[in-house]
Amino acid sequence: MGRAYAGSQLQFQIYVNRRHHEFNEAIAVAFHDFESDTRIDWVSPLEADQFEEYRDREFLMALDLDHLSPDFAEFWPRGGPVWDALAEVNPSSGRTTGVLLVEGKSYPSEMRSHGTRAGAKSLKMIEASLARTRTWLAATHTASWTDDLYQFANRLAHLDFFRKVVGIPAWLASLNFIDDPHHPTSLHEWQNAMPATKADLDIGNADIPFYSDVYIPARPRTELAPEERESDLTESYLDQLNDHY
Repeated sequence: MGRAYAGSQLQFQIYVNRRHHEFNEAIAVAFHDFESDTRIDWVSPLEADQFEEYRDREFLMALDLDHLSPDFAEFWPRGGPVWDALAEVNPSSGRTTGVLLVEGKSYPSEMRSHGTRAGAKSLKMIEASLARTRTWLAATHTASWTDDLYQFANRLAHLDFFRKVVGIPAWLASLNFIDDPHHPTSLHEWQNAMPATKADLDIGNADIPFYSDVYIPARPRTELAPEERESDLTESYLDQLNDHY
């Protein structure tokens, strides 16, 4: 059924499908420019869609923004970010519907990866888009945005795409799950790690427009699938392994 077993993927499934009121409140508090009765409508990962996560043109389609596909094709090559969660942001004032892009982690080192492995043509497009994002954020061009913090950098670039390239209201939330049993990280550890991450991208202490770090406690897997017994989980997991190999 697409249910995750652990980590940030599991936490997103729980919060979007079981605790969305609490989730929405935490996000609304983090973004001070949200109107008091702004409505956040999640489009992924939904249980009805087997917790599907979207990328490339599919994430635009999920947000009912497929008309932006030609612009996006000039901004980023295929094989872009897989979004942990996506939502439509509907202000009460009748202003244009916006989008909420969400990336989340269970522990700080999860933010670092091998960097981009794009081919020459795709890399040229990526570097051009990252460069315009650096300019928007007034970041220096000394730190590499295509190495171990590439994932964070490309999420910022996608925020830039919506805000500056196509003029769609957008917000980017970095969800940091506290004390996830998968890899426990305290609130204090998270609050130390995030400024260091931004400093490594030469963003420093400057506020990133329309971006916020959100800290929220991890929840047990039983909230997502309370009817499953441990033996059922083990059997299902073994079935997935057999299918994989």
